[in-house]
Amino acid sequence: MKKSFDDLYKAFEDRFRGSREHVKERLQIYQPLLAQVPRKAEGPTLAIDLGCGRGEWLEVLAEAGLEATGVDTNARMAQEATDNGLKIELQDALEHLVGRPDDSVAVISAFHMVEHVPTDYLIGLLDECRRVLTRDGLLILETPNPENVSVGTHTFHLDPTHRSPLPPTLLEFLVEQAGFEETAIVRLNGAPMIEAGPIERSVHLMFEVARDYACLARKRAKEGPEALAGFVQSTSQQHPADTGRIRQWLGSADDEIAGLSAARAELTSHTDQLHQRIASFTDQAQSMQNEIDGFRDAIASLAHHTGSLEPEVASLAHRTGNLEAEVASLAHRKGILEAEITLAHQKLSAFESTIVQKVIRRVSGLISKLSK
Repeated sequence: MKKSFDDLYKAFEDRFRGSREHVKERLQIYQPLLAQVPRKAEGPTLAIDLGCGRGEWLEVLAEAGLEATGVDTNARMAQEATDNGLKIELQDALEHLVGRPDDSVAVISAFHMVEHVPTDYLIGLLDECRRVLTRDGLLILETPNPENVSVGTHTFHLDPTHRSPLPPTLLEFLVEQAGFEETAIVRLNGAPMIEAGPIERSVHLMFEVARDYACLARKRAKEGPEALAGFVQSTSQQHPADTGRIRQWLGSADDEIAGLSAARAELTSHTDQLHQRIASFTDQAQSMQNEIDGFRDAIASLAHHTGSLEPEVASLAHRTGNLEAEVASLAHRKGILEAEITLAHQKLSAFESTIVQKVIRRVSGLISKLSK
């Protein structure tokens, strides 16, 4: 049996869009908008999801207290939604809306559906959405975001039933032309922004942030806390194609690189100076080493001569010792002689004194005799 891609689409969704649980968790982000939708006491609560697929959003609508109906042309996808107890109409989206009365639907949504249809078909679909929505009715159109480089160049084209990417400004323009008073773009379903260097942030912003976006619209504009702008401000991720921010980041990277280049040049100059000083120190060290080698040679020569002179030095030392001994002996003998001389002087003095006395006595005797 020949297969078409419609036959494979459920398996394709399961692999590339993610599990029902994962998709349903991502859709919870719209709960604040659903909370603003009037309930039964105030008007219709019918919510229609065009291209409902497996029905994850229909479950979110039902849990929010809305009467949810899904519309899809793929029987296999619709069957899974029906098996989960959801209400599904197997019908073309535009045909389904044409059959609805004016001002009869509170919410119309289309998740990853508008990129599958021709532009003229989309224009007609938007006109019908405005007609059947209530005065306070809400329109949600979510689609892959081609502002994200990875989406625009790669993942969008994984699905061969996609016709062409819809830039946010184009889809919002078409919605405005359909007569919706209030419109807004909210960017979703990407990785959160990282804290990193300017180049890493730029690449992350372009390739990882806001892989999808939703065009939100109301037939009648609201102000204050319920304005769509407030929801966007609290929910939307950054703009992946924010060229001003990217230029600013890359400009700061250029400044940083220029600063690093200047610092590198200064460091290189300083390094060159250090190399020159090292070369000078090396020359000085070599000169000093040469002097040391000369000293070592002189020391070796002196050591050699000293070795040859040592016997003579020893002989002279011996002779010196002998002479010192003789000098000491002579000094001793001199001392003895000096003592003997001193004693002789004493004896001579005593002898001389005795002789003088004897002479004096004899002279005195002679004098005495002559006097008589």
